[in-house]
Amino acid sequence: MATLAVWRRWRRLTAFWMAGLGWVIGTLWMQASLAAPASEPAAVPAPIAVRSGAAVELRLMDRPIATMRAEIAGATPAMRVSRAQLVFDDLTESELALPLGQASGTFGDAPMVAFRLGDRLLFALTSQDLSPEDHLTLEAAATRTAAGLRQAIAARRAHLHWPNLLRGAALSLLGLAVLAALTWGVARAGVALRARLQVALERHLARRVGGQFDWTGALYHLVARIVQILAIGLVLVLAFAWLEFALELFPLTQPMGDRMGAFIVGLLSQIALSMVSSVPGLVTVAVIVLITRAVQRLVSNIFKAVQKGQITVPGMHPETAGATRRLAAVVIWALGFTFAYPYIPGSDSDVFKGLSVLLGFMVTLGSANVVNQLMSGMVVVYSRALRRGDMVCIGDTVGTVASLDALSVKVINLRNEEVTLPNAVVVGSAIHNYTRHGSVRDPRVQEGWQAALISTSVTIGYDTPWRQVHAMLLAAAAEAAHIAPSPTSFVLQRGLSDFYVEYELFCALDHPRNRFYALSALHAAIQDQFNTHGVQIMSPHFMAQPDKTVYVPGTRWYEEPGSPQVDPAARPHRAPSRAA
Repeated sequence: MATLAVWRRWRRLTAFWMAGLGWVIGTLWMQASLAAPASEPAAVPAPIAVRSGAAVELRLMDRPIATMRAEIAGATPAMRVSRAQLVFDDLTESELALPLGQASGTFGDAPMVAFRLGDRLLFALTSQDLSPEDHLTLEAAATRTAAGLRQAIAARRAHLHWPNLLRGAALSLLGLAVLAALTWGVARAGVALRARLQVALERHLARRVGGQFDWTGALYHLVARIVQILAIGLVLVLAFAWLEFALELFPLTQPMGDRMGAFIVGLLSQIALSMVSSVPGLVTVAVIVLITRAVQRLVSNIFKAVQKGQITVPGMHPETAGATRRLAAVVIWALGFTFAYPYIPGSDSDVFKGLSVLLGFMVTLGSANVVNQLMSGMVVVYSRALRRGDMVCIGDTVGTVASLDALSVKVINLRNEEVTLPNAVVVGSAIHNYTRHGSVRDPRVQEGWQAALISTSVTIGYDTPWRQVHAMLLAAAAEAAHIAPSPTSFVLQRGLSDFYVEYELFCALDHPRNRFYALSALHAAIQDQFNTHGVQIMSPHFMAQPDKTVYVPGTRWYEEPGSPQVDPAARPHRAPSRAA
């Protein structure tokens, strides 16, 4: 009987282990022969080579059992794991009810432990399969492996018991129905919440009476998107919970469900730990921001007081206080961000660093012209060449300064057109400011400043006495509109040309913005004066001496369609008679 049992065991082992596990068969055969009476001495098996290879984990019913590392008689760890899985999958329900047994022995110089279920050899574990890092003996590893095998066998028996499968399927369907109901409820709640937000927005817009921009609409869209994202996230969490519940109902997928539960718990724990660990950094950032804000407000109040003339700071002018205040605010916040940057959660991550490098690279490539305009704007501001409301001439543009921006200067010209001049163009052009010293109402005029003047030139022949020309020009200045009586107008002889004398009349304005209207009125008054006294104006060019004086007599001053109201800028004159 003992010999027949050994033969059956030999035949089964040959079917699964083949030649690669001959040493296991010989060892078991030797132990069986020693346990039963035998007429012949047992043969001593020859040593079989054992080599270490790549580690392969043996998992049965998705449960870790053991790790194979040894290559035995040409059978690699992967082949040993594959054969063990085939043996386990071939077990019948009756064989799974048999007790699990272990057989210890040696092959060559290496000890081994074989695991069997009844008469079926499952696999063998050798000392070469142990990892030095685990610090386990072969007996301890065999005990742990046997415990894992019992769990896998119990799970396989439960898996083959069809009432368990029916119960798991019924509970999974019930959980799916609960998931569908909860998903429907979440969707309905999201729709109802968005509808209430829409009603609240419409009521707010109906009560609003101002024409300014209202952020309520943008806030509504933001809240609606947040509600939608939260609803989708809640549905995904419910689906994940149902999937974990369904997987844990079946013995085969129970380990996967446990891993999913461990994953979500570990993920939530990691998120919670990250949030807790980031609290000190956020507190530090908040403190730095508050200190930076307090310093910025203090500096801003100082510059505002200088701008309003309430205090005086050496080296600082009211005209440049506004720009200096903005520049100081940028510097203060830049320093605050620099100090707070290391404490921002995630600032040391590669993504954050890569984004910072990308933004810096983009700013470096695209900001050359912008930096040029910014620096030119600083030159414009700190040179105090012009300010808002000044009447200026920049290149060919004449008008009133509407704004001084960081990149450009906007000027409203006489045609009521807004002309935008880049700061670099302003810096590269001569700036004529007619307002800074151009008004007699400027208190600095009374302190010795000379008011800005307007001038116009005429060329008169040598046959006209220069004293008469001076008198007529001064009389025209006295009659022209928008000419201030003080400072007194005066005439200069700018040149003695070949055929005429060039006279230039200088007059003060009542207001710089009337400069061009005053010039028009002054030209009209000069023509009236010279025509009244019958003096010919040689401008623009003197070609030849005419036979008689060229002028317009008083009787022709208002020929159709002319009238005294044609030029409202000039003061009304009474036309002299022909006799005069």
